[in-house]
Amino acid sequence: MKKILVALFLITFTSCGYINPVVEVKTDLNITIDGENIDGIQGEWIIIQEEEKKDGKNTVAIRIEKKEI
Repeated sequence: MKKILVALFLITFTSCGYINPVVEVKTDLNITIDGENIDGIQGEWIIIQEEEKKDGKNTVAIRIEKKEI
């Protein structure tokens, strides 16, 4: 009986190792400046994220710059 249970556990755990999740991330940005929506501004934009740790606090700074063509 113990051999059957061990065999079942082994089959169960080894079959779970082949699962690969499919992850897709889509990001839509809605940018407002001083309460006004700027959806009409077209062009290429550069988004820069900087992470800092000051005084034991994690700070994330995000800069958005328009790419010159």
